[in-house]
Amino acid sequence: MNVDNDLQKEVLTRLLHAHPSGLGKEVLDNYRGEKVVASTLAQLQDQGLIQHGHVTCNEAGEHSLNMPIKLSAAGVEAARKLDANK
Repeated sequence: MNVDNDLQKEVLTRLLHAHPSGLGKEVLDNYRGEKVVASTLAQLQDQGLIQHGHVTCNEAGEHSLNMPIKLSAAGVEAARKLDANK
């Protein structure tokens, strides 16, 4: 699946401004749909930007989420850079 940079920026920014305990299902709220957002979260996890183990993918390619979703230290840094460039 192609990387949607705008969606990645949106998700990182939302997670940056979330409660310190992270986001639950509300992280999936987006007009693109829950599956696209879950896929984006998986890509962010692969990049080390959200804490490992929160997104898994089954053999059918469907993602499941282990809530809450939190940024890793690298994710916080990346999100702060994006937030500063607004």
